[in-house]
Amino acid sequence: MSTIYEHSHYYHKGLLNQDSEIAAAPCVWNFSNWSEAIREIKTWPEYEPQPLHTLPNRAKQLYMGSLFVKDESRRFGTSLGSFKALGAPYAVYKILTDAVYSQTGICPTSAELRTGKYSNITHTITVCVATDGNQGRGLAYEAKIFGCRCVDYIHNHVSKGRADRMKELGAIVIRIDGEYEASVERAKEDARMNGWHFVGSTSWSDFDESIPQNVMNAYMVVVEEALDMIPAVEDITHVFVCGGVGSIAAAVFLGFYAHSTELGLLTGNRQLPRFVVVESAEADCLYQSAKKGEMVLPQKSLHTIMAGLACRGPSPAAWKVLDWLASDFIAVPDELAVAGMETLALPAEGDIPFVCGESSAASMGILQQTTVGETLRQKLGLRGGSQVVVFGLESTTDPAIYTELVGLTFEQVFEAQKYFQKC
Repeated sequence: MSTIYEHSHYYHKGLLNQDSEIAAAPCVWNFSNWSEAIREIKTWPEYEPQPLHTLPNRAKQLYMGSLFVKDESRRFGTSLGSFKALGAPYAVYKILTDAVYSQTGICPTSAELRTGKYSNITHTITVCVATDGNQGRGLAYEAKIFGCRCVDYIHNHVSKGRADRMKELGAIVIRIDGEYEASVERAKEDARMNGWHFVGSTSWSDFDESIPQNVMNAYMVVVEEALDMIPAVEDITHVFVCGGVGSIAAAVFLGFYAHSTELGLLTGNRQLPRFVVVESAEADCLYQSAKKGEMVLPQKSLHTIMAGLACRGPSPAAWKVLDWLASDFIAVPDELAVAGMETLALPAEGDIPFVCGESSAASMGILQQTTVGETLRQKLGLRGGSQVVVFGLESTTDPAIYTELVGLTFEQVFEAQKYFQKC
């Protein structure tokens, strides 16, 4: 890539300061029991660990030591293919087990819920969410499996293809005349009036509510898998994650921090990796909050192909964690998301190709910009021996849009993977 695309970078000078740590402490405490969620999800028949790819040839082109990409494009099948297929389903499971217990005194297993044994109870329960696609598909999928009803609220900019994929999984889809925050408010109000359960990761009160806790705890499956697969976690120098409201970035960074602390990796001259958040320039609430030094709601257009990141403001609880742990915030144009998608689908010769949706691919796009001049490379502290992890957290969210942007169908990319799986 020789084109220089305008982007904004902010190095977070308040990283790891004591005030930020104190502010984040209640969030960390409330969001700390993820082992239970991981154990449960690993019992589900559709569970398989998702791969961490090594891209040695791309790493050479980027003048770094190693490049790893966590690939969530097949999580619970290609029809879901997102880390969000973990959070909402686990939250649904917990909602239904609580409902059955409250009426029968019995705490059912997930296997029992799948059989319909308690369908007389679960069929009366409705879960809902405001979504750009991934969360809505995950919620609809598990509602169908566990036997409850699902309503997905979408906003003006969600494509018809994304809406149709939710409907195919059995969701009632309601489109709101407004942006993402309007769909959130409508979903929450309808849930309040009707006695439904609003399922989301955004927390306004330090993750002390059960549903955001459960969603976030389930996301840690992704992080634990990555930590288990990285050859030498202590050598990782950079971790790149997409932005949005900040929930998944907070989960990833806290997971790495907890792992490093547990293993005593922060002693002596060792430091944490650079924790880098990448988001759309048209939905840069995390970048703007970092610059301002407090959570803000920037008045940007939210018009971006990175649909999963088109949020007006951060999750207040997630922001506290990021304000403590995140080192770098980068806001990028859509062109870099497309460049990242193309690079991963058509990789350097000898590297495995894979599908990565718009919202996660921008991290790969910005890494490519580090070879165009030295400024960004220096700002990020990238060197010849850098060991970098990128979280590719979604597959295609709309197949037609993916083909238009990449020039290949997602099925063609998955087919090309078979050669590497045989080797």
